[in-house]
Amino acid sequence: MFSRIVLLCFFFIAGSFYCFSQKKSDFKQPRILILLDGSSSMVNEWAGGKKRFAAAGDIVLRLMDSIYSVNDGVEFSLRVYGHQHGVGDSNCFDTRREVMFSKNNFTQMSLRLGSLEPLGVSPIAYSLRVAAENDFVDERDYAYSLILITDGGESCGGNICDVVKNLLDKKIEFKPYIVSLVDYAPLKDQYNCLGNYLTVSKPGEVAPAIHTIAEAYRKVLAVPIAKPKLLNASDIPSPSVQKISVPAIKVAIKEPETTQIVKQPEIKTVVVDDTVRGGIISGGQSKIKVDASFFTKEHISRINRKGLKSIIYDLAWDINKLPRRATPRFPLPPKETAPIEVAAQPTNKPAPKPATIKPAPVLKTEPKEASYTVKLEPAAETLLEIYFTDGKGKFYTTTPPVQLIDSKTGMDVKRFYRTVDASGNPDPQKVAPGNYNLVIGKSGNYKTKAITVQAANTNKINIVVTKGTLIFRYDDNPKRPVKEYLAQVRKTFQAGTSIVQKCTEEREYEPGNYHIEINTLPMMVRNIDLEFGWSYTIDIPEPGFLQFTNANAVGKVSLWSPLGDQFARFYGMEVTGNKQAQSLQLLPGIYEAHWKRNPSHPNEPEVIQKFRVKSNETTELELQ
Repeated sequence: MFSRIVLLCFFFIAGSFYCFSQKKSDFKQPRILILLDGSSSMVNEWAGGKKRFAAAGDIVLRLMDSIYSVNDGVEFSLRVYGHQHGVGDSNCFDTRREVMFSKNNFTQMSLRLGSLEPLGVSPIAYSLRVAAENDFVDERDYAYSLILITDGGESCGGNICDVVKNLLDKKIEFKPYIVSLVDYAPLKDQYNCLGNYLTVSKPGEVAPAIHTIAEAYRKVLAVPIAKPKLLNASDIPSPSVQKISVPAIKVAIKEPETTQIVKQPEIKTVVVDDTVRGGIISGGQSKIKVDASFFTKEHISRINRKGLKSIIYDLAWDINKLPRRATPRFPLPPKETAPIEVAAQPTNKPAPKPATIKPAPVLKTEPKEASYTVKLEPAAETLLEIYFTDGKGKFYTTTPPVQLIDSKTGMDVKRFYRTVDASGNPDPQKVAPGNYNLVIGKSGNYKTKAITVQAANTNKINIVVTKGTLIFRYDDNPKRPVKEYLAQVRKTFQAGTSIVQKCTEEREYEPGNYHIEINTLPMMVRNIDLEFGWSYTIDIPEPGFLQFTNANAVGKVSLWSPLGDQFARFYGMEVTGNKQAQSLQLLPGIYEAHWKRNPSHPNEPEVIQKFRVKSNETTELELQ
């Protein structure tokens, strides 16, 4: 009896030691993406005079606080759609990640929510697709979920359920939630495929909804989710001689005894960098053994330049070009059972050298120290007003984030956005008297030291700053001048600020938010926040060419490019049979050509032919 007790104690202690010995890195880190509606309808009143967008921001922060009480290690991220372009633009690519995944980013989330304004349309399906491809990138190391906060449905024709089925379901570890700010029953049907639908149309429904989500996540987050085991290259057995016993078969025709030699596919070692995420690779420079008969030289080159993930689409596109592997055929065996040896074919080819990886340049900038002057005006309390000027009489109305740091302790005292009133005067901030360093901008590229804030005064600080610079370059070929294109640059919400910039120029602009249109085909549209003293580079893919080879007159042809989950028309031309007039420069990508074989018949359906354009290559297309 005593020996049994000792044995049980031993197993209990051993089991406990095993549990405690599990490394934290053996489990997935939980991450939750907040997908927030920033479309124009979110400016409408929600309840009690509050705008829907402001109510959504409050819900986000309360959700974070509640989930932190369940697990304070959860990482949150914020993606917003419909907030960069007005309704008139009908921009169905309008989505941007505003806050990256990180722990304890409650303050960052609060500041960013306070700086955003709803503007445009609702590309929900496209935003989900971008989130699946760009935000949920490492399912092995992270357990992802999603919370969508909206007041409506898809407005760009995208199919939410298709995106969920084909992309999102494979990425999400625990159930998503949809929080609707309006009580409209038909919306629930649109989101059934995405997750659990909750209505929060008035203040009294906020707390129950947050409780529901927090409790559901409590059950998931209470038990750590183990990572799948990685398959190391060393675990893959090397080719060896196999002996296969084949039972005797009586046949009428006598076949000679034969030992069939089957050539094994050549295995190449490819070195890839840490841009590969998910799957079996993560972090650092890694070696993968791949079947050389499956990848072409172009694929191998692209792996080394951009990572394994970047060629997935290429493989799907070139699937008909891949070499087909022949099925080994064995001759009929003799009457007597005999082992057949299958041996690897020796090769005299030298082992390929690992490709050299050139890491992307890391931009390192030191904060610039700005000069300043201080003017004091007596006041009933201690206030701080920050003015930004070029030092020549010009004052800027830009509203960058400002960080107030105690000069002695280095402690972060206050963070706020420098806002201005209708006349351009800065809104005063209440602060405690003391000596402070100021860090200015999202990138912290400007700082001021030893500013003394005096009690019972309005401390007016004039900080001298420089403009921002806008640069254009070709992606993957920065030395090639961008001579082909022009950019129309317009400061958002300010009339008469439109400027045409050659893409070979580096041009200075006042800090602020800018809407940029580049006359590529299809047109590239960007929205950027340009900061003081900051150089912002817009990368443009190197174009390719489309050549219609038809010698006959086809007539009107329209070209279509992807827009969300569908295609949208962006250009029309005539195919007359004159090849010189049937060439066009396009950005790389997948396109559709639409035309009618008999244009005189209005009811005849259009013929659609897909094609692909690659950088610096000519795609020949014959409309059939």
